[in-house]
Amino acid sequence: MFLKKEIFENSAILYQFCRHVDDIADKSNIGKSIKLKNIIKDLNYNSKNYKLSAIKLLIKKNIIRRSHILQLIDGVNLDLKKMVRIKNDKELISYAYLVAGTVGLMMADILKTKEKAAYKYAIDLGIAFQLTNIARDILEDAKINRIYLPSSWEKLNINSIKFPNKKNKSKLISTTKRLLSLAEKYYQSALKGLAFLNLRNRFAILLALVIYRQIGLKIIRKGFSNLYKRETISFFEKIICLLKCIGLFLFKDNIHKRNYRHNKKLHKHIKDIAIVNIKS
Repeated sequence: MFLKKEIFENSAILYQFCRHVDDIADKSNIGKSIKLKNIIKDLNYNSKNYKLSAIKLLIKKNIIRRSHILQLIDGVNLDLKKMVRIKNDKELISYAYLVAGTVGLMMADILKTKEKAAYKYAIDLGIAFQLTNIARDILEDAKINRIYLPSSWEKLNINSIKFPNKKNKSKLISTTKRLLSLAEKYYQSALKGLAFLNLRNRFAILLALVIYRQIGLKIIRKGFSNLYKRETISFFEKIICLLKCIGLFLFKDNIHKRNYRHNKKLHKHIKDIAIVNIKS
C-alpha cells in the first residue's frame, strides 16, 4: 500500500461510489434516470441510503466537494441515452471531464492538494484515463449502442464497429491512433503536475498513470487489439510497470519540479464547466 491509510480508505470510498453510479448506467434495468436523480436528492438531504453514507461523510468533512459529485452524475447521465454519439472534440473532452476529470479533482482533494495549479493537472490525468477507456472499450460500447469516437473524425455506425470491413477497420485504427495520441497529451501534462504532491502520493499516482497508459501502448503493440477484445494489464505487466515507475521516479527530474505553466489549450473545451477553485 503506497498511500497512507486515511487516504487509501477515502480513495476506496470514492471508487465504490463511482462504481455504484457506473453500475446504474451500465446495467440493463429500468429507471436509471430516476435512480440518479434519487442519488442527487439523497446527497442534498438527509436520507437512510447506506450506499451513500460514506461519500456523504466525505462531503460533510469537506474532504471532497459536492459540486464535483454532481458534475460526475451529469456526465453519467449522458450515458443513459438509448443511442450515445459524440459529435466532435468539444463533446469528447467535455464528457471525459465530467465522468473522469471530476474524479481527478476529488482525488486531488483527498490527497490534500493545496495549490490551484495542481487541480488543472488532476483534471488532465482523469481525461487521459477516460480517453484510454474509450479506446479500450470501443467494441464493448458498440454492443450497448454507444459510440464515443467523434463523428467529425470518422463516420462510423454500430455495425461498422462490431463487424468492420477492410475500409471501416482502417477507420477504426486511424481513430484509435488519434484517440490515444490525444490521451498522450493529457498524460504528459499530468506528469508535470505530480510535483505538487508529497513524495509518497507522487509515487502512487505516477504508478497509476504508468499502468493505465500501458493499456493504450499494449493496444497499439498488439495491432489494435481493441477492435476485437477488451485489453487488460496482467499481473506480470503490472510488475514491469512498477519497475518502470521506480526508474522514472528516480531519474526523471521533471517529475519533482513544480510546473505552473499549464497548457491552456488542453482545457479550451471545458473552460466554462471545469470547477478548479480550491476549497476555502
